[in-house]
Amino acid sequence: MTQPAAPGFQGLLQGVGANPYPFFSQLRRTAPVTQLGGTGLWAVARYADCVRVLRDPDTFSSVVGVRQLTGELPPSLLFSDPPVHTRLRSLVAKAFTPRMVELQRPAIESYSEKLIDAMLQSEEADVVAGLAYPLPVQVIATMLGVADGDLATFKRWSDDIIENVGYVLLTGDDSVIAETNRQLDAYFSARIEKLRREPEPNLLSDLVHVETEEGKLSLDELLMFSRLLLVAGNETTTGLIVNAIRAFAEFPEVYDRVRAEPGLLRTAVEEALRYYAPFPATIRRAVRDADVGGVTIPANARVLVLLGSANRDEAEFERPDEFIPDREPNRHLSFGMGIHYCLGAPLARLEANVALSKLLPRVRRFELIDDPAMSVRPGGPKSFRVRFHFA
Repeated sequence: MTQPAAPGFQGLLQGVGANPYPFFSQLRRTAPVTQLGGTGLWAVARYADCVRVLRDPDTFSSVVGVRQLTGELPPSLLFSDPPVHTRLRSLVAKAFTPRMVELQRPAIESYSEKLIDAMLQSEEADVVAGLAYPLPVQVIATMLGVADGDLATFKRWSDDIIENVGYVLLTGDDSVIAETNRQLDAYFSARIEKLRREPEPNLLSDLVHVETEEGKLSLDELLMFSRLLLVAGNETTTGLIVNAIRAFAEFPEVYDRVRAEPGLLRTAVEEALRYYAPFPATIRRAVRDADVGGVTIPANARVLVLLGSANRDEAEFERPDEFIPDREPNRHLSFGMGIHYCLGAPLARLEANVALSKLLPRVRRFELIDDPAMSVRPGGPKSFRVRFHFA
């Protein structure tokens, strides 16, 4: 189900077309901090100003939703401030330490090989369906102990939530995803109840039985973590893998170089994150009147931090509209910055590097079938058809 209106970043995309990067460039030049007409939102387009907002949670709160502000909804890891955010993040951070992430490598390698073998049975395939979605969702489902679930249903839930998150946050009307939330909560409620009786060696079971200063986590908190990890745990990686393949298709000379020099893959993945941010924007709320770039953003205004624009800022990146596979340093903002820096960034990087390292030796060239401008959809496109020219 899709929202009846589209405030926020989705509305912005509708206003500027499917490719917002020329519009981002215009904003940086002429109105780097500005109110977007018809949306009620303020946009911040330059790198330095985006960093200023992301690093100042005291002034720019992550509690942005209408129903969060009224206390109707319990706190969420993504949309909360300290000390609530500090407590919630500490509960799951141990699952994403470098050591814990590296322990997932054998499973990621196995999943990648099987998915790629199947996908390359044909000269054409939907990369989202064949690799970019099932890989990260299988990994996070295994970590949560729900790998026996229906991946197609997980994808439907995930797509529905991602597509509507802006509308729900800004209007408080969650009727557009009410059925999705009901199904997702019913599924995880049953899992959680079983884990209360029979603990298992997985992340969800650990969360069910963890003891905090306030006692055990409530069912609402457990459902929040389940929803967050299942959805956010795959969307960024899906977008990253798709956008890397998109860039390799659009810049064949770069692709030839990366294939010839496999050691470049790590920095090429970072450049893919910069060039096409999987999530082109994030949102904050000004707690008080705040000066950003010489412009006063009024108290209680919602602020779109345009990560996709910051990543192409000429003041931060040399030749920002070129895809440079060995760009270093590469201080892109695709995983955010500050206290809300993406907890799953190390896992997303590992998944993308492993999958692409398995795929690239087998494909001499990628040919896009779909419209390349689809990359601006938050989280990446829902489908992405590619023709493979085999090595």
